[in-house]
Amino acid sequence: MSSECTWSVLVMLCFILATGAHGGKVCTVRSSKGENVLFGSNFTFSCIFNKQCTKLMFRNRTLIKYKQYPNSSEVSVDVKNLTEPSTFSCNCKEERSEPCGIDIKPGYPPHVPQNLTCIQKIKSGNVTCIWTTGKGTIINTTCQLRVQNGLHLAYESTMNSTGFCHSSFPIKNLIMPQLFMLLNVSNSLGSKTSGPHTIILNNIVEPSMPEIVNVSCSSRWCNLHTDNHSLNVVEMKYSEVNGNWSTLQTDGKSRLNISSLQPYTTYNFQIRRKINDSVGLWSEWSQQKAAKTKEEAPDKVLDVWYLQEPKPPQSNSKCFHIFWKELNLSDAKGEILRYNISVREQMGMRNPIIAVPPSRNERICCSHCSVSVSAVNSVGQSPVKFINLHFPGLVSGFLSHRTLNNYSVALFWHKLAIAGTEYVVHWYPVGNIEAIQWIRVVDTTAHITGLQPQQCYEGAVTALRSPGPKMASIKSISTWQSAPEQGPVPQLCSKNSESLNVTWSEIPQRKRKGCLKKYTVYLMDKLKGDIHNFSVDHPNRQYVISSLSPGQCYSLWVTAWTDAGEGPKGSDLPVCTPSDSERMLSLVILTGGAVLLACLILLCFSECFQFYRNKKGLLPIIPDPANSKCAKTCADDQSEIKFYLDQCDSSVNEEPYNVDVEEVPYPSICTYIKSFSQESSSSDATQITRITDMTEDYISTHGAISGGEEEDEEEETGFEFFPSTHSPFLEPLVLTGGKLTLDAVKIDCSEFLDRT
Repeated sequence: MSSECTWSVLVMLCFILATGAHGGKVCTVRSSKGENVLFGSNFTFSCIFNKQCTKLMFRNRTLIKYKQYPNSSEVSVDVKNLTEPSTFSCNCKEERSEPCGIDIKPGYPPHVPQNLTCIQKIKSGNVTCIWTTGKGTIINTTCQLRVQNGLHLAYESTMNSTGFCHSSFPIKNLIMPQLFMLLNVSNSLGSKTSGPHTIILNNIVEPSMPEIVNVSCSSRWCNLHTDNHSLNVVEMKYSEVNGNWSTLQTDGKSRLNISSLQPYTTYNFQIRRKINDSVGLWSEWSQQKAAKTKEEAPDKVLDVWYLQEPKPPQSNSKCFHIFWKELNLSDAKGEILRYNISVREQMGMRNPIIAVPPSRNERICCSHCSVSVSAVNSVGQSPVKFINLHFPGLVSGFLSHRTLNNYSVALFWHKLAIAGTEYVVHWYPVGNIEAIQWIRVVDTTAHITGLQPQQCYEGAVTALRSPGPKMASIKSISTWQSAPEQGPVPQLCSKNSESLNVTWSEIPQRKRKGCLKKYTVYLMDKLKGDIHNFSVDHPNRQYVISSLSPGQCYSLWVTAWTDAGEGPKGSDLPVCTPSDSERMLSLVILTGGAVLLACLILLCFSECFQFYRNKKGLLPIIPDPANSKCAKTCADDQSEIKFYLDQCDSSVNEEPYNVDVEEVPYPSICTYIKSFSQESSSSDATQITRITDMTEDYISTHGAISGGEEEDEEEETGFEFFPSTHSPFLEPLVLTGGKLTLDAVKIDCSEFLDRT
């Protein structure tokens, strides 16, 4: 059993040795100047192989050429001017073995330590020192600080990449007014020492960072409240948001008050402190504390200007657009809540107008008036700005301009043409008068700034003088233009066989890319393919194309122009001129329609007029003969009621003649009963009122008289726009004929009166 174990151990050892030999390094390396070399120096790198193989040498994993000595396993390469860290290695080509190699870094030896600075924190009691060696050494460098106050304590650290060394140590148990220190800096390329350096502890004491607990402000000053640390000297600094800092020193026992501030302004505050005015170090600045001062009433007059609207024809009213500029923060001294506008006319003051921000304009119509404008915040009101509203006299041909760059234009005018002590120059984008801007100048030149490229502006120069202002306007101001991006959309207004009347839409301002100069109307004959064009000056947007052929079809489109060129066409408008036969047919249809419409209007008017007469009681009302004096005197005679056509006369005793009744059609839809008396000396006929819509027991217009015992249905009269089916023009007229006695024509007017 022991022999078998021995053989097993031997086999395992052989396997381990074989494996280790296969995975081990095949060579060793060396550098003639070590791993750290002087920056830019020359040295030799070599590899000594442990076995015979095809040798390979690499620099930063890149194959390089080498030199080999006769009868030697060593290969080498001479490296010139090394300025960056590099990795050199060697290996055999036939085997996958671990290569041998070395990292070589170029660097500098340290300089003499200098610029020693130490700080003693009151809160911790530790002393922290910083010094430098001139510049970074690139390679690893060790810093050492030695305190020579009998203890000879040494504190080591590592230099950072910028060449600074740092060390910190406690001195709580050391009772001494000063320290003596030695500084040392070393690396593989050299070592430097400086000192001893003397440090006075009172001069390096730094208080802890203070804290601003609260800030209380009025409109012009702020008082800072800090933590309860007792200090001798305090330095404060403050600034507006994104502004420059201002500093102020004060005695730590006094109130930390900062004055001469602006109202309604946000300030940032910081403080720092030191234990004595002559010794010690300033603490770090506190965290920023923001506070806002309170408001004051505005004290600056608003800048107000106005533009007049074109006066409508036959109108005595004058309308103006009043504009004012927004006060800046320092002038507003608070948040502007509203603007008060007052209008004074010859008749007196109007009710004040209130405008709320962001609105900064108002439309006012008045005659011989003045306007006052003021701004109001939560504290008070600004001084009032008065301005008299006049229609300025117009001057033309004396104003010119020149482009300075893509954002500004220079205006020029002649002083003799527009004489005044002050000039107001205003301008605004075309179509957006609310974006008006203006400046006031005393010279005859003005620079307009803040313009946008590819935008069209118009403006004017107004001379303020007595007795009235004079104004010269200018249009089509643009700094840089391009062709329009969009074409107008045409529409047909009217057409005939030989002409077309077309109009087209406005191009949106953002698509114009400058000031429009003209339009071009294109007309293409679809049959022949000929294209004709017609030029129309801007701002006209209508054109009549004449001398066309009847019954011909065309395609029409419109383009717009700026000084930079022609824009794309808008949508096509297909249109055809009518032929002569179509024109005649249209005239016939229009004439027939007009005649039919006139007939309908006349017929409706007749119906309405007749209805109006019925409602107003314009037809004659027939009194009841039974209530007359004659009927009462003859009450004893029960056989027959005597009916006289004239006034009752007591001398008449004989039997009256019967009355002939004739029913005749009235020109309208009403039927009238005419009675003729044989005894009347007058030729006038007595007309009995219309009885078509109600028939009681009196007279029937559609049949024989029934003696008052039958009743017909009663129809209500309604207001109709078209002829009724009961119109006398549509129904036959029935004449009863025969004799009519008083009993037969007894009339009861009660229901008629009820209807009216």
